[in-house]
Amino acid sequence: MLVRETPRDVAGITLRGVRRILAASLIAIFIALSALHVFWAAGGRAGGAVAIPRQDGEALFAPSPLATLAVAVALAAGWFGARGPTRVGRVLTAALAVIFLARAVGDFRYVGFFKSLGDDPFRAWDTWLFSPMCLAIALAAATVASIREP
Repeated sequence: MLVRETPRDVAGITLRGVRRILAASLIAIFIALSALHVFWAAGGRAGGAVAIPRQDGEALFAPSPLATLAVAVALAAGWFGARGPTRVGRVLTAALAVIFLARAVGDFRYVGFFKSLGDDPFRAWDTWLFSPMCLAIALAAATVASIREP
């Protein structure tokens, strides 16, 4: 007996595969970023000099170890939304998309694609890595949130 797949069936298989690949990528990114924040919360210094915007050589804020650990926990929790096709998972993943899109756009002063101030290494790193990465995360999360499992 020959089973014919309709275009809708094929598209569903393809979209599920895309969703799984993007979700796995998001989970890996969230775990890596969470581990980096745990490292900083524990007193690690590597990469910290370019992770915070500065103006006239002064850091614009000094996150405490507890605040940095809270960011690590929030990033680690990001895997929850990305891992499941449930309604709650889709809502959480859509929220992640909005949060990371807001970070990519920035505050129009020191962070994001539209920053206008700053004279430090953070500015270059934000332009070439941090903001594009946030935009990619936002797009991937929006895609994951929008694809429903049949």
